[in-house]
Amino acid sequence: MTKKGPVTKTNLWVVVAVVLALAVGALAGWFARSGEVEDLEDRIAASEEESATDEPAAPAEPETDTAPVEPPAKEEPAEEDEKLVDVPVAAERVPAIITAVDTSGSTVRLEVDYIQFLTGKEAADAATAHGDESPPPNDYYIVNDNPALREFPVQEGISVLTVVNDDGTSDPAGHTLTLDEWVDRITGPNADAFRSSFYWITVSEATITTIEQQYLP
Repeated sequence: MTKKGPVTKTNLWVVVAVVLALAVGALAGWFARSGEVEDLEDRIAASEEESATDEPAAPAEPETDTAPVEPPAKEEPAEEDEKLVDVPVAAERVPAIITAVDTSGSTVRLEVDYIQFLTGKEAADAATAHGDESPPPNDYYIVNDNPALREFPVQEGISVLTVVNDDGTSDPAGHTLTLDEWVDRITGPNADAFRSSFYWITVSEATITTIEQQYLP
């Protein structure tokens, strides 16, 4: 058993000093830690501010033009001439059947039916195609598949070549009549004889300028 000696004042002061030292150390450590914590908080706050300022700015939205977009202007068509230029019609000589004669106006007008007058091989081929005798008699063949009729005025003052005599008989050599004489005959008692054969007519600028009857044996 150990005997404790009496507590002296010196020992008491030593104990008090040790306690005070410990208290002061603890207090200093608390202050130090408090300062470190505040410093750490300040650093964190500063770092957050820097991060906020370092973030890339959101891209600016492109400016849009709110004004209405006008459609492209339409090209205006070129102005046409007020008066069309008359294009001359080339003269053509064609075979035609006279279907009507109009003398009601100041100008004689003929209604005609265009035909095809074929000879040789063309005539034979056409006759075969239509189921007729081939080669055809007298080596000619008339095709009239198009029923269209045309009407033209007749030029005044022209003569008409005909192969029919006044009595209705044939005249292979042919002879001429004035337009008025021919109109009297083709509309008179012997009209069928004067229409028994087709005519070659020349049409120039939509006007008949020549009339020639074709002789057919």
